[in-house]
Amino acid sequence: LTAYDPSQDELLLSARNLSAAQQQTLLERYTCVDPLFAQENVTVRWPAIPKSFVVNFLQACSGHNVKAILDVHTYPGGTSLGTFSGIWPRAPLFWKYDSPETEPETLDVGRTLFREFLDWIQSLDDDALSGLGGITPMNEPGHLAGLFGSGSANPNVESFLPSLPSELEQEYLQQLEEHDQDGDDLSSVPEGPHLRVLKWQSDAADAFRNTFLPAKGIELVVNVHESIFVQDLVTADTADEAGRHPYATGLLAAWWRGATTAEERSTWAVLDIHHYHAWEPSCQGSIDGSGGYLCGDELQTDQVLEQCASWTQVFRDAGREQFPDDEGTAKLSSGEFSASTHHSVLLSCLDVSTLRKSYLQQIETAKAANVQLYWWSWKMPYGGAFRPAWSFKHLLYLLGVFSQPDISVVPCGGST
Repeated sequence: LTAYDPSQDELLLSARNLSAAQQQTLLERYTCVDPLFAQENVTVRWPAIPKSFVVNFLQACSGHNVKAILDVHTYPGGTSLGTFSGIWPRAPLFWKYDSPETEPETLDVGRTLFREFLDWIQSLDDDALSGLGGITPMNEPGHLAGLFGSGSANPNVESFLPSLPSELEQEYLQQLEEHDQDGDDLSSVPEGPHLRVLKWQSDAADAFRNTFLPAKGIELVVNVHESIFVQDLVTADTADEAGRHPYATGLLAAWWRGATTAEERSTWAVLDIHHYHAWEPSCQGSIDGSGGYLCGDELQTDQVLEQCASWTQVFRDAGREQFPDDEGTAKLSSGEFSASTHHSVLLSCLDVSTLRKSYLQQIETAKAANVQLYWWSWKMPYGGAFRPAWSFKHLLYLLGVFSQPDISVVPCGGST
């Protein structure tokens, strides 16, 4: 975030024939040097979002009686593999410099930034706060870390997610186990590098509960992903043909039980697990028949979608099993989903009939399971051929709800 307001910045508004010094001034105002890559003697700059933009956005939400969730998508160093983490194709460094064992006055970069963000949010006026529905402290932290290191499919490749120090790992597991006094049938969280991610999210929840935000009805939407677990820990999931990850989901629910109370889970603490059919081979629909079904085969499409969409019921069942005191009231969500049938737009089903089935089946199943879904993106001006299945505005146009499509600025894979 930057305190500079582009709409009031005279230097930016008159940005013509700028001197080198003026260009550097703007660079310093609207970008931030990554402190973790700097320790590796690599210069990486992040765009800085103007605080005024966030405030104006929240006030606009309030004026239209809607709520927004602010998602801190990534952090210095990058928290996961992939373009969405901001540092691709570089390897992520965030977890290398993560230091949960430090004292509060010497917190690491990630924890410091999140606490400073919470402090700033609390400084906003009531008009802005009334447009805020929740905060996500980190998006898909450690995503795909389970592919590397001991117990993974690539045991000889060092993971970007190191294990916690042994003493801290045992201390943290003991904290989680203290919540397991209701019975012996509850799952326990196993040892492993994933605990570093879960510890960070626990600390984020602790920072949030010490603010006035829960009392304002603002939620903490904590996102975790099953890909933080190495293969050896979740082999039971290979038996599930619908890619619903029941065992891994149960482990995440067990962790959530130890990180929160029943009252928190029913009021402001939301467990969020993203899920896309596009990346689950058995749930994919394609034009060549690879995956779960062939585009245009209505019977096969219906069967696969019904089975795969039931992952939200698996999610709710995991909550009921691991939160024995909640009586099904725990807040669960999937902060990302789409109608896409394949991650490759060249193979994906783009016919309106299949897209409608994919969308409605997921919505109806999630509603029955009481799991809140959030569409991937409202619009994708640079999405090209990805828009039919990923842009909600464009999907609604295809379904006849809107009269105008989501106009693509550039052709990407076609101009459908």
